[in-house]
Amino acid sequence: MPKHLRQVRVVADGRRAAGAPWLATALGFAAISLSIACGGIRVVSKDGYRATLVFSPGESYQIAVRGEWRRVNGVIDGSPLVKIMRPDLRKTWQYRPRTKRILEETWSPTDEIVPGYPLEPRFDAEAYGSRFHASVRKIADAGFGGHPCDRYELTLPSTDRVIVWTARDLERLPIRVEHEKKSGEDEYQPLLDVQLKDLRVGADAELFEKPKGYTAVMSYEKLVTTR
Repeated sequence: MPKHLRQVRVVADGRRAAGAPWLATALGFAAISLSIACGGIRVVSKDGYRATLVFSPGESYQIAVRGEWRRVNGVIDGSPLVKIMRPDLRKTWQYRPRTKRILEETWSPTDEIVPGYPLEPRFDAEAYGSRFHASVRKIADAGFGGHPCDRYELTLPSTDRVIVWTARDLERLPIRVEHEKKSGEDEYQPLLDVQLKDLRVGADAELFEKPKGYTAVMSYEKLVTTR
């Protein structure tokens, strides 16, 4: 019997004996049955995800994605700010929990909650590259944050280079985007390294609802003022 199939159990007299292989199978089926009873295994494309979006050691934001819905929150101008995009309602909300003010605007198809960063799973390298008129090629895979990743290299018309890391275990969700600039010595220097960290599959629909009990304002300046 292969070693990885041998199970161990403790018998009444304290001795250890080889357990039946069916025990591992039974436990596996039990776990699957429990998952189904609880609504099925969560996946990024169906249930969305939450993560920390890191631009640099001192700049990070909490992000949630569920289909086309987007939410990001962080500290802006010294105070927490939340932004939600709802394309289905053609609405964008920004609000300050501390001052209970909210700004509602019309959503546009060109709006991006994180400009340029591909937040959807099932990454399409060619479609993404065409946005920036870049040439695209698949390069050697690698691991990042415990996820096995396919990697794509995009060369921009400016000769800058972008490398997109897509996690195979998360339906090819981009979890890292590196931007490198070509120097005068014909070498590439790091310019930006954006990462999705602490990623959890699942983002409840309530995260993307308009909050209640807020005072509407008509401009971003009124939203951020402290008076």
